[in-house]
Formats: sequence, C-alpha cells, structure tokens
Amino acid sequence: MTAPLRNAEAILHCAGCAGRNHGVCGSLSDRTLARVAQRARAISVAANDRLCEEDVTCHHIALVQSGMLRMQSHSLAGRRKITGLVVPGDSIGQIIRGTRDTAIEAVIDTKLCLFEAANFAQLIEQEPELRRALCHQAENWTEKARRLSLLLGAYGPASRLRALLLLAPSIMPWKALPDGGGVLTMLLPRQDIADLIATTQETVSRSLHQFQKDGLIDILNARQFRLNDLEALSEGLEEILHH
Repeated sequence: MTAPLRNAEAILHCAGCAGRNHGVCGSLSDRTLARVAQRARAISVAANDRLCEEDVTCHHIALVQSGMLRMQSHSLAGRRKITGLVVPGDSIGQIIRGTRDTAIEAVIDTKLCLFEAANFAQLIEQEPELRRALCHQAENWTEKARRLSLLLGAYGPASRLRALLLLAPSIMPWKALPDGGGVLTMLLPRQDIADLIATTQETVSRSLHQFQKDGLIDILNARQFRLNDLEALSEGLEEILHH
C-alpha cells in the first residue's frame, strides 16, 4: 500500500474519534495525525480494568479515543486518592524511563490508541507539532493539579462537590436547557467522587440531598443531576472556576 493511501486510511480512522478535536490530537494537522495513527494499535479497556500499575515502569504511551480513566495512588494507610481524570484527546504513559507514582484505571469502557514508548519517542523527535501538543498538555496538567490542590486545601467537602458539578460538563455528557441550567450525566461512581474530592461517600450523598433541598439541583437518578441554579452553585468558587 502506498503512503498516500495509508495516510488516507489513518485520517478516515481518526475522523470518527471523539478525541480528534481535543487535547493532543486536536492540535495536530492531518499530515502529522496520519503519521501518528500509522504507529498506533487500537485497544479497548473495560470499566475498572487497570492500564498501568502504581510504582512500576509503564512501557506504553496511549492517546484516549473515547471514555474516561482515573489516575490514582494509595497512602501508606491504604486510602485511595484520585489525582486526575483522563479524557478523549489526552495522552497517558511514560516517555522518560523510571517508575510512576500513580496507577491508571478505566472509569468506564474506554478506547485507546496504544504505542510502544520507543516508537512514540521517535515520533516526538520527528514531529514538531506533536512536541508542541505534548508540551501544551503538560501545561494543562500542571494547571489542573494546581486547581485540584487549591480546591482540596481551601474549601470544605460541600464546596468541592459544587465545584465538581460545575466543572464536569466540560468532560462529561451535558444537556443544556433553555432556562440556563442543564442535565449532567455523572460518569464517576460515588466512591470515585469521594476519592477525587477527599471525602466520604456518605458526605457526597448528604451534600447532594442538601443541594436538592436548597433548590440548586434535582437528583434525577444515581448518575443524572439537573443543575437548576448555576450562579448559586458557583458562589464563592470563582478562583477555582475561572482560572
């Protein structure tokens, strides 16, 4: 098969990918994306399956096509902490040798483009667009880590949960409604929510029911919430939401 035909197939494959217009892939031209796609192997990871172990070397790099993953670590006491969420367009894995301090698991069924680390390192050397995209993502991860650190350090559990509800529509299913509110489908189970915002499932449930009592949200079912008053939900959270 000629190179132009391989490029056309790669572009066609990427056209239907949820991550094509986001994150790393969203910064790449069709030419560069085709070169990247040619080196990829498509895989699927079932919900709760682990892609990378904690405190070991990960020998692959992946670009997320669809779904969601969580980065997590455990304290010496065994308590789990979720340190970040990985969504379509993000890259995960190790380019620099050494062990990582977080494990990576699928939150829901997830599709990935998987690369051998050595092959991906070659692509980075050859493609300036890919280098720039990865540097930009690193900046975004640093900002996300700063925001999460601020949220956990400066706000109580109920405020952390309000912030999560307001930030979630950018990475989870969201249906805007004419009155300015919307319906959020929360992809994270309750334990993941609790471990992300450093609280307990009981506190999450109690806070959600209090938000409903206050008219801020309606709990439609275990995973869907109608956010009624975005302005009231965001009160006092400006530094988290707008930086």
